[in-house]
Amino acid sequence: MTVADLRTAAPAAFAWHARDTLRLAAPIIVSRSALLVMTAVDAAMSGWAGADDLAAFGLGIAPQLTLQMIAIGFLQAVPILAAQGIGAGEPRRAGAVLRAGLFYAAVLGLQAIVLSLFGEWFFRALGQPESVVGSAAAVSFVFALGMPGMLLFVACNMFLEATGRAKTGMAIMIFVALVDLPLNAVLVLGWGGLVEPMGAVGAVATSSVMRGVAFIIAIVVLIRWERRLGDPRGVVRALTQLRSHAYFGRLRRIGLPMGLAQGVESAAFSALVFLGGMISADALAAHQATLTLLSLLYMSAVGIGAATAIRVGNAVGRASAPDLRLAGLSGILLAGAVALPFALVLRFAPGSVAALFGLEGDTLQLTKATIAAAGLVVVFDATMGASLGALRGAGDVWVSFAIQAGAFWLAAVPVAALLGIEFGLGAPGLVYGIFAGVTISFALLAWRFDAVSRRAVRPI
Repeated sequence: MTVADLRTAAPAAFAWHARDTLRLAAPIIVSRSALLVMTAVDAAMSGWAGADDLAAFGLGIAPQLTLQMIAIGFLQAVPILAAQGIGAGEPRRAGAVLRAGLFYAAVLGLQAIVLSLFGEWFFRALGQPESVVGSAAAVSFVFALGMPGMLLFVACNMFLEATGRAKTGMAIMIFVALVDLPLNAVLVLGWGGLVEPMGAVGAVATSSVMRGVAFIIAIVVLIRWERRLGDPRGVVRALTQLRSHAYFGRLRRIGLPMGLAQGVESAAFSALVFLGGMISADALAAHQATLTLLSLLYMSAVGIGAATAIRVGNAVGRASAPDLRLAGLSGILLAGAVALPFALVLRFAPGSVAALFGLEGDTLQLTKATIAAAGLVVVFDATMGASLGALRGAGDVWVSFAIQAGAFWLAAVPVAALLGIEFGLGAPGLVYGIFAGVTISFALLAWRFDAVSRRAVRPI
């Protein structure tokens, strides 16, 4: 079927859209989850090293995660622009998009390293517990050292996803996550007696190295693949024409609002970490354990949202308004359905989940209560993420940024501060603030997609 045929074809059934989104999303979910599993393993190992190590880990990575999410949000322009080119029958545009994405990934990664040098001053200025400030600053710096490699891998992986090769990135991330686990045991806890236990700093050191390894594998595989196929997407040609600046400006225009949207949300989550530190070290540890779980579960929404953005982008390239709407709505509903079982586990079996972090006493009990509260968040968080993906695939990026900023800074953070500190609910109160933010965000984003999907389709 030609592109012209696709433009005039009747839209596929809703069930077909859901199945196709899930087929594309499944490997993306696994690869994104594997990326975050490394952070979850770091958190769990830090918890086994001690509550102070877990608190230092959570505090140290909080500002870095905000920078990371801004960068990843920015780089989401790569699969969207590549998908629109492919949908329009011009796949060789994709190589130029990848080249621009790799440039910005390197620049953003280096900026994270520079900012990490001010970590200790930053944490003290925010009134964080002195017992963890020094370790948290070291964690922040070592995490930042791995940021360039991680972002370069993300750019390559998103390109692979947009060109129908998501399983490649999935396999790479599974490999590095499996290698990361025993390295964590050796460096964090000192297993085998090879080194002195390094606690939280050792945890982020292993992950930083393995994320760089993931990029090296991905770029080698990608270039060899494209050469063998005759460079159908113009990757080799684009990477050897360094003087060309095609798509640099377009990627920046689309990526900036998406990066800012991710940033305001992640910054709000980091603000909640700092609120936890203002309550107590135990509250900080409990909140970090819960946030690690929420972030890991959110990867299903990230995967489905990425698949939804690609499929919506393809529909935009084909100028098919009915397919755009069905692709978006099926992705949103699918994200909620996938998240529901996990929400039930957190809500009704929090003790079993909290045991994974090796905590004891009052910290363990507080973590159980905080995880139970998180069970309310998961489904709304997932549908919010898929709604963002649908809007981004359609090129509607600035309004979704405004919605995210308002929902998290005018609702989530104030409600969390009110419940967690003023009303004395502690760490669970911080999670109820997150619940307020994600529900408001989802409602507004879904309303926005309904409006956008009824308009004429126009490529970015």
